[in-house]
Amino acid sequence: MRGLFYFVVVSILSISTHAQTNWVPGVKKKGKGDHILYFGLGSHRIFYTPGDIHFSSNKNPSFDFTLKNAKGKDNGFLRFNTAPQFSYYGGIYFTKKKFGLEYHYDHIKYFMRPNQVLRLKGTINGQQYDKDTLVGGDFVQLEHSDGGNYAMVNVVKWKRLAADKKEKHYLDLVMKAGVGIVNPKTNSTIMGNHYDEKYHFSGYVIGLESGLRYNFWKRFFVNGSFKMAYANYNDFLIYGGKGKQQWLSAQFNFFVGTMFPL
Repeated sequence: MRGLFYFVVVSILSISTHAQTNWVPGVKKKGKGDHILYFGLGSHRIFYTPGDIHFSSNKNPSFDFTLKNAKGKDNGFLRFNTAPQFSYYGGIYFTKKKFGLEYHYDHIKYFMRPNQVLRLKGTINGQQYDKDTLVGGDFVQLEHSDGGNYAMVNVVKWKRLAADKKEKHYLDLVMKAGVGIVNPKTNSTIMGNHYDEKYHFSGYVIGLESGLRYNFWKRFFVNGSFKMAYANYNDFLIYGGKGKQQWLSAQFNFFVGTMFPL
């Protein structure tokens, strides 16, 4: 996985473009436009692959078991009856070197689907289990509902695709590759014991993203993109113990933003 990530980063940086130095139109002053500062804010939908979830605790009841191929879902784009799923980013683009660096944060949400029949393998109070089990109620509930939270640093590449003659409107291809941490706040009930976790650094995430950005009125843009990520939560907190899981996610993003030449 790390080898693939390094290969993609090098590939993105090696892509040649034929864009002009001044990515923001209307820049006349010599030297201005060599760097572009930009910001974006938006929301997303995200979909998760099924995966194993492991729980362990030494408290009473003690347990050490895995639920096989558990399914999860997000909270459905913008819903304001709770904290909405949001994303934001900010970065700087070096127009002469033709790449940029940015910080990108996704406040994702993960809910293990209730009332699934899953294979349970492991021990509960010292007794061995390997059986299909209805999961829900007070037995097992799991939410990273105040965020699964990808916090990433991305390498960014822009490529001009089209522009009008005065360059007041133009279309860019945007490509990103990044790595970062996951910082979830987990809400869980395991065998009747509820625990609302504090924010906790729990693992790492690696992602690739690509999309289109429509630029208008010299300083503003809208941006749609698709992001694939591998997230490893190897240390989230539950009552009396820890859990771990990993997934691949597919994420559809929409942003509005602004940029400034420096």
